[in-house]
Amino acid sequence: MEKINEDFNVPYYIFEEIVQYVEESAKGRSRCMKWENIKALLGLAKVNNRLTQEQVDLLIKEFCRENNK
Repeated sequence: MEKINEDFNVPYYIFEEIVQYVEESAKGRSRCMKWENIKALLGLAKVNNRLTQEQVDLLIKEFCRENNK
């Protein structure tokens, strides 16, 4: 697999959701439904060619705070 360029543009609406999710998770609040929404947005961004599957996978790996990723 080719190395992914980690400097890619994340759509702002997804960026905002990830920031809110990470902030709430850091406060110890469970945000599993928020994460499910983010995964849905990532899937839509992939379908609309805004992100590649590799970029989606990287974002999930980096930001998911759920036990069952």
